[in-house]
Amino acid sequence: MSYLLIIHIGPVQDFIASARRSRDLWFGSWLLSELSKAAANSIVQQEGKLTNLIFPAIETDDDLKPNSSFDVANKIVAIIENHPTAIAKKVLSDIEQRLDQIKGLAFKNFTKIVGPFDSDVANLQIKDMLETFWVAKKLDKDYSQVRKETEALMTARKATNNYKKVSWGSSAAKSSLDGQRESVIDKIAYKETGEHLCGVGLLKRYGQQEADKKPSFFSTSHVASLPFLSLFTQAAEAIAKPAFKKYISTLKELGVTEELGNVPGDPHPIFKNCDGELLYEDRLNGFFAKNETDKINLNKAKEALRKFYQDCEPIIDNKKPSTYYGLLLADGDAMGKAIAQQKTVEGHQKISEKLRLFAKSVRQIVKENNGSLVYAGGDDVLAFLPLHTILKCAQQLAKDFCEKLQECSDGNTPSPTLSVGIAIVHHLDPLSDALALVRKAEKAAKSLVNKKALAITVSKRSGIDTTVKGHWDALDNRLCYWTKLLYDKQLPHGVAYELRNLALRFSSKDPREQESFIPILQIEAARILARKRAKYGQEAIDKKVVTYVKELLGYPDKKQTVTVEDLANEIIVARVFADALKLTSPISNKEDKL
Repeated sequence: MSYLLIIHIGPVQDFIASARRSRDLWFGSWLLSELSKAAANSIVQQEGKLTNLIFPAIETDDDLKPNSSFDVANKIVAIIENHPTAIAKKVLSDIEQRLDQIKGLAFKNFTKIVGPFDSDVANLQIKDMLETFWVAKKLDKDYSQVRKETEALMTARKATNNYKKVSWGSSAAKSSLDGQRESVIDKIAYKETGEHLCGVGLLKRYGQQEADKKPSFFSTSHVASLPFLSLFTQAAEAIAKPAFKKYISTLKELGVTEELGNVPGDPHPIFKNCDGELLYEDRLNGFFAKNETDKINLNKAKEALRKFYQDCEPIIDNKKPSTYYGLLLADGDAMGKAIAQQKTVEGHQKISEKLRLFAKSVRQIVKENNGSLVYAGGDDVLAFLPLHTILKCAQQLAKDFCEKLQECSDGNTPSPTLSVGIAIVHHLDPLSDALALVRKAEKAAKSLVNKKALAITVSKRSGIDTTVKGHWDALDNRLCYWTKLLYDKQLPHGVAYELRNLALRFSSKDPREQESFIPILQIEAARILARKRAKYGQEAIDKKVVTYVKELLGYPDKKQTVTVEDLANEIIVARVFADALKLTSPISNKEDKL
C-alpha cells in the first residue's frame, strides 16, 4: 500500500531571525536545511528510490549528503510504500542524530575557545527548540484529493500544541540573541564573549559545517563596503597594496586578528579575504576593550586607517565606503494554485524539479552580483547584497523564476511569478530591525493586485523611511532610468524633495478633494522640472526627461501612471543606487553600469 507522507521541521522564522550577526542568520538557515536534508535522505535510504521524494526534487544522492550546497526547505513530501509510523520514527531519529553532530562541534568549539558551560541545560534547550511534525494518508483515491486531505491534517497537527513547563528555568540572564532562554555561560565566559548565550545561541554562534572548516559569512559592514572595494582593481595595486599591508601590520601589532582573512570567496586583489569592516573607524571600536591601554591602541588603529586612506587618495578621490547595504527577500506568487492544480504525482514532482533548478541558479546569480546568500529553498530567497548590484540581482531572479516556472500552469491560471522585497539599511543597525523591514517590504510587494511586484524601503538614520512599490517591468525600469540620470548628473538631487514637499502641500484625506488637486500637482511638478538645472547648474534638464515625467503624471489629460509623491520617492530611492555606483570603479560606457 502506498502512502503520502509530509514532514515539517521547525521552528523556521523565529529561529532564523534570532540573530545579532549575519553569520547567526546564515547558520540558523543552514542548520534547518541540514536537518531537512537528513529527513529527506532518511526516506530515500529506507525506501531505496530517489523518485519517492516529491519535495525536494534531487538530482543525485550527493544533494542530500551533509554539508552539500543544496538547500532543502523545511517541508518534506514523499510517496512511501512501507508503513508510515516506522518510516517517520526513523526519520525523526536521523534528524536528531544530525542535530547531535552539529551540536557536538559547536559545544567543542565553545569549550576550546572560551571555556566550560552548562551543557546539561544547553542540551535541554536545543532539544526543546526542535519541532517535528509528520502526517500520512493512504493513496487510495485521486492523488490531488489525498494531497489536500494530508495538507489539512498537517495544518491541524501543527495547531495542536503540547505545552509543558521547561525544566531549565532559573534566574540566570536571558540570551543576548533573542531574550527567550536562560544563558548557559558563567560570568568569566561572559567577559570573554561580551554576550549571554543560551544553548540555542551557543549553537548558532559556535556551530560550524565541518570540524576542520571555520564557518564564515559576509558581515553587514563588508557587504556595505563592496562598491568601494571595486575601486581597488589590479591597476591600483602599486599604491594600494603596500598601503593596506602597512595598515594590516599595525592592526596585528595591536592584537587584531579575528577578521583578518575570514571572508569567504575569491580573494580581492588588494584586500585578499579581509573583512570590509576594517575600513570603518566605528567598527574598530569592537576590537578593543574599554581599558586605558586599549583606548590608546584604538586611537593608533584609527590613525593607521586614516593614513591608509591618505595614501590611497589618488585612487579613491576622497571617497569612503558606503554605510548602507541591502537585504533581499523573495517569495513565489501563486505557488499554492500551481501546486493545487497538479492532478498527479508526476505534475507535483515537475514543479519541485523546477524549484530545484531555480534554487540552484539563485546561488550563482547572487554570487555574480557580489552578494551573500543566506538561503534559497524552493521559491524562498534571502540574501545580503551591495547597493550597486541589488536591483539588477532582483531583476535577474524574477526573470529566472518566471522562465523556469512558466510550464507549471494548466493554461487556466497564470504561471507563478516572483515578488521581491528589498530593505536598504545602515550597516550598524540591529539585524533584527533589518529583517523586520525586509519582511515588511516583501509584504508590500505581495499586497499589489496580481503580485509579480517589487517593493523597496530605504531606512536612513536621519529622516523617515521611504518606500516604493510596483510591478516588474515598470517600477524597476523607472528606477534604472532615474539612477542613470542621477549618475550622469542629468537630474539634480534636490528635485525629489521639492516634489515631495509639493505632494505634502496638496494632500487631503478626502478622496474627492485629493482628485481635484491632480491638475495642480501636474502643472507644478512640470514647472519644478522646467526651472531645475542639471550638471551642477550648468544646463537645463533634458526636455525628453520633462516629457517623460509629464506622461507618467498624466499631464495634461491622460491616465496617471504614478503620483507626484510616488515620483519623488522613486527618485529618492534611485539616488541611493546612483551614489553606490559612483563609488565603483569608473568605466568608459556608463550605460553598461546600469
